[in-house]
Amino acid sequence: MKGMHLNRGSLAALLVSVLMVAPVKAQEAVTPNQAESAPLSSAAEPPRASEPRDWLESMAEATRQLTYRGHFVYQQGSSLETLSVLHTNQGGNEKELIRYLDGLPREILRHGREITFLSADRPPVRFEHESLMPMVGRFTGSDLGKYYQLRPAALDRVAGREAVQLLVVPTDRFRYGYQIWLDRQSSLMLKSVMVDSEGRIIERMQFTNLEFTDHLSEQEIKLLNRTSKGLPDETTVTMSSLEKGGNGHWGWEAGWIPDGFEVRNRTRRKSPVSERMVDTVIYSDGIASFSIFVEPDETRVLSQSSEQIGSMAAVSKVFRNNDTYFHVTVVGEVPLGTAERVAVSVRPASDKQAEK
Repeated sequence: MKGMHLNRGSLAALLVSVLMVAPVKAQEAVTPNQAESAPLSSAAEPPRASEPRDWLESMAEATRQLTYRGHFVYQQGSSLETLSVLHTNQGGNEKELIRYLDGLPREILRHGREITFLSADRPPVRFEHESLMPMVGRFTGSDLGKYYQLRPAALDRVAGREAVQLLVVPTDRFRYGYQIWLDRQSSLMLKSVMVDSEGRIIERMQFTNLEFTDHLSEQEIKLLNRTSKGLPDETTVTMSSLEKGGNGHWGWEAGWIPDGFEVRNRTRRKSPVSERMVDTVIYSDGIASFSIFVEPDETRVLSQSSEQIGSMAAVSKVFRNNDTYFHVTVVGEVPLGTAERVAVSVRPASDKQAEK
């Protein structure tokens, strides 16, 4: 059989696409009274947290409510990038701007759940998402379920600030573990690392400097208040919720999904690899997530390839069902073995029905 290879350019496009639409916990609704009274605060009150889960709840509130600016480094595999972040919440209106300071000029602008990704080499793209800070969105809910254990670790210092370290330990080998450091005063996440089953760090986010403020400059306010009306033509990516009991567009299904992972979204969108329309289903356990892409294949060559880039596993497989060939790609923040097992289990639903 002829081997199949995902080149770095195609895989990078796919990984960016998946990261931009990965599902996370929905933010708590802000009531009108809360919105009117919500001040532009430079720092949270000393957290009332005492237990690890209390710290997570305090972190979720700090992530939404505080106004701050800073720089952080983000490492995935051998790639290391420096970024700046500007975040505010005034009157319940949350805005966030992240800029990549290395390589091609790129920035991500968020107004509430709507975000716009701007890059010097492509038209703007709009998505719906929650917090854009790497890894923060994974922990904005306090319910970790039975597949992770939350443990206190130690007191530490990050970016010159006192921090509380917590461990998020998986209960099986199908997902990664995490270590997070929260600012002892504000509860904002200062550092996070993803670790494999051997304790090796495979992804890292860490502030290098952080400043809380009561006032933003006119230039900062102008940058945050930009809207799509003032931007070039953009592509809008929409997602439709999966109806209970619904099947994929081609009637396919995954025969094996790790316990705890549930369908969060289904979309039909253009593939960043082939430019065809593909069916995409996103699974999440509340922290980790992965996506399954399915499209018709015209090569008619049975093949499989796998690649790991930092925390992101990518598995591509072509399988045959009678005279029809399908191309399945699984990409997500799970160990490569997990992604491979999911990929080889995907079949048209008619196969299962035929067995009954």
